[in-house]
Amino acid sequence: METIREIISFSHDGYGHMWYPFAATLEDNNTAISAEYYCEVHDMLNLIGSMFATNNHNPELVSKRNAKMSRRHLLGDDKKTQCSVRFRTDNHEYILQRCFIGQYSTESKLQKIDSSIVYYGHNVIQMLSKFNKPIIIDEGGMYTNKSLIFKPLDDFSRSRLVALSNNWAKMIGIMDSGIGVDYQGNWSTNGNSDAFGEFRSSRRARFPSPLRLLTNLAQAVMKKRTFGVCVPIFSPFDVGKLGEFEAITIMDLMKNICREEGLQFIVGINTSSSTNSMIKALETPRLSVYEL
Repeated sequence: METIREIISFSHDGYGHMWYPFAATLEDNNTAISAEYYCEVHDMLNLIGSMFATNNHNPELVSKRNAKMSRRHLLGDDKKTQCSVRFRTDNHEYILQRCFIGQYSTESKLQKIDSSIVYYGHNVIQMLSKFNKPIIIDEGGMYTNKSLIFKPLDDFSRSRLVALSNNWAKMIGIMDSGIGVDYQGNWSTNGNSDAFGEFRSSRRARFPSPLRLLTNLAQAVMKKRTFGVCVPIFSPFDVGKLGEFEAITIMDLMKNICREEGLQFIVGINTSSSTNSMIKALETPRLSVYEL
């Protein structure tokens, strides 16, 4: 089984709240992609996740036998979206292309670079099932506090996850984060307040986005140190309640750790243009571009 080591680039012609075309060439270690609104970040991550999914290919959606539904999707609210992802494994480089109508893939193509090998349709899905694929983090739903990258294997790995997360929290100004994780990979915090404003949390409460980002980073670091490899990570980061200095501090910490540990961590954020210039984020088009 091949492991995807690096996402090189991706592009799409509009999807969900990201209805505009967008393309990005990613850095080796840490890349920040800034959208104007947080809902756009979620749609971007959902699209990347759909690209590597193996349970969403339904070319019959546009077949003659399904003409009525085809017209509804092709002419109605669910427009056709094309997306392309270029990635590298240990041995090869690939370009993955898929077309979506709503949540379903109707066309798929996988090309191995510098060769004549090309897969289409269901053969692409079979090939994708043989890859260790990127991990796409979803901050919403029932898995908000779960370890989706690396679960503690023993007391040592659990204590290291806790130590890394709390130490980094202190480095960005959160002195009383109280981050913890149990052996099932459930994260919690007993922190009451910090430099970023008030928050209250427990095992059942929503995990604050800055702390969630740090716990994801700690999991990636521990996975790389334990197994010698970690697939690319896509993670959202809601900076809506943070100031410019706070957002820059966290992103600088992320960039330095990813460089030192040899990780590729792609963060989707909702920051202003002035902040983006400071952290060298890739910026999606702003709505003002389309205003007359």
